[in-house]
Amino acid sequence: MKHNLMLGDCLELMKDMPDGSVDLTVTSPPYFNAREYSQYETYQLYLDFLESVFDLVMKKTKDGRMVAVNLSVIIEPRESRNKESKRYPIPFHFVNIMEKIGWKFIEDIIWIKPEGAVANRNGGFYRHRKPIAYKPNTVNEYILVFQKPCEFLIDKIIKDCDEGSLVKGDYQRTNVWYMQPENKLSKLHSAPYPKELASNLIKYYSLIGDIVLDCFMGSGTTGAMAIETGRHFIGIELDQNYFEIAKKRIALAGIEKDCQPDLFGGAA
Repeated sequence: MKHNLMLGDCLELMKDMPDGSVDLTVTSPPYFNAREYSQYETYQLYLDFLESVFDLVMKKTKDGRMVAVNLSVIIEPRESRNKESKRYPIPFHFVNIMEKIGWKFIEDIIWIKPEGAVANRNGGFYRHRKPIAYKPNTVNEYILVFQKPCEFLIDKIIKDCDEGSLVKGDYQRTNVWYMQPENKLSKLHSAPYPKELASNLIKYYSLIGDIVLDCFMGSGTTGAMAIETGRHFIGIELDQNYFEIAKKRIALAGIEKDCQPDLFGGAA
């Protein structure tokens, strides 16, 4: 089983990938100006960047196959007591971007974290209880699922589904998923999503032997879960440090699966 890990700009590296070669993309784009590795001059430039990336992802995706994108509303803290904070509804703007590109909206999955795992926003309201100043603690993120349009029914894709690809045991029955953040990885990456989240998306939206792409690989969670679930993986990461972390995690996942992955770099 081969896995291609690439260091560099996903907008450049994806150009060299064959069109229609990816079965599923599971990724979490950089949050707008909320992390040390994702700073943009304006919000519109950030949205334009997302449009460019997922326009390319669409070209590389097979007809009828999916992309699952983890996003969150971002809060920009106020600069001083006399200024307001600002909230950027990224997931909602992202749906418009994806539909503009041509993706078909499929699902909105809501990831719920424990309240103790998020920043406390309602301390002031707790004390004075004044209306209009109410600010709830934000415990959710979104996983938005889209499909590349096709001229055939999904039955054509799943008709050859083998026994190994069937989703066995318990599974998420609603679009609300209660999951702890991946605290063990927080020292390696400032925004890792849970392994269970990535594993679920891969098992629910791809078949064994499929190619899974993560164009914002980060610490390699999607890649590790792709190996664990018997899929091939293509990962792209811009940051050298995160790339090395992901490479080690994915290699370790192969050892634990007893199928040491063939890791290589360059064009897919």
